[in-house]
Amino acid sequence: MIPKLTEKISLWQLFILIFVFEMGSAVVVGIGNDAKQDAWIAILLSTGIGIAMIILYNFMLKKREGCNLFEILEFCFGKYVSKVFSILYIIYFFYIASRILRDFGELIVSTIFEITPIEILSITIMLVIVYMLYLGIEVLGRTSEIFLPYVFSFIVLVGFFILFSGEMEFDNLFPIMADGFGPVLKAIFPSLMTFPFGELITFMVIIPYVSNFKYANKVSIFSVAFSGFMLAFTSIILITTLGPEMKTRATFPLLSAAREISLLRFIERVDLVIVFVVMFGIIVKVSIFFFAGLKGLEHVFSIPYRMFIFPIGTIIAFTSITVSHNFAEHIEEGLVFVPFYLHIPFQYIFPMLILPILLWKTRRKDKKVGTDE
Repeated sequence: MIPKLTEKISLWQLFILIFVFEMGSAVVVGIGNDAKQDAWIAILLSTGIGIAMIILYNFMLKKREGCNLFEILEFCFGKYVSKVFSILYIIYFFYIASRILRDFGELIVSTIFEITPIEILSITIMLVIVYMLYLGIEVLGRTSEIFLPYVFSFIVLVGFFILFSGEMEFDNLFPIMADGFGPVLKAIFPSLMTFPFGELITFMVIIPYVSNFKYANKVSIFSVAFSGFMLAFTSIILITTLGPEMKTRATFPLLSAAREISLLRFIERVDLVIVFVVMFGIIVKVSIFFFAGLKGLEHVFSIPYRMFIFPIGTIIAFTSITVSHNFAEHIEEGLVFVPFYLHIPFQYIFPMLILPILLWKTRRKDKKVGTDE
């Protein structure tokens, strides 16, 4: 029997985890490219979808307070059927963790350690994550508190540095919706609604650890809204600096924009600093997906999750290397296969199927308790 939640994170740590998680790899690869110069509009609209989903996830958690996603699945479908859903979610969480780790490896290889094998980088960063999660969710929360000032400050500073360098062309933002609402809608579905906003499904495992649970929903909403605003702000920086076409073609648009910074012939080449800052966000994001999957294994096999950390961490590191033959294939899979066949079912379809069953079972249980009294 696994003991109930003993570790706790604060509301402030929850806010930070959601913010850093949402920024994570989204600021690295760029999002909303289908909307071109209207990408920032698509991001803001998708933020509304993200807020709606985090409200739904919190509502489901409130119906079974103290339970996580996997325990809710067992309550709804019973011990044996729920294991099938749990195992599917576990595989999904680990697979996405490996994809994000691949993003990190490609970023580092293409910018800093160009002759270092990506295998070495993936294994190294995975060892850091393994050690951090072995120490527990509280350590992840405290670590994210350390990362936040760097992630937030550098994104804002990059905007100001580019502005004062004279590299921004605000004409790139116009005309607004020149081709109508179609490109914006194409950017939202399925891309933006699944990445990064739909990935909040992982917090159905994290939120039960919040010490003051009754305020978790409000904090979550505010954090998602703030993340969406910052992502839109980043998108405006990229569009005005690179232009919508170059932003779409760039492998890592934020780094391309940062290379344009030349302030007083003193502040230059800040893209290398940005790599290390963005790395913090990617570490947190991989950690959350990894932790969510580990908690699933703990629930299914009734074995403390720390027993799985090293072997599963090794598998994720190996999978991140073999998941695609090259970065172009990796990106194509992320745009075509993953959203439709993985993100949509696990982020939207399954929760929508679980919700009515959860409501029915909860109401039935409440009536039974009332009758017994």
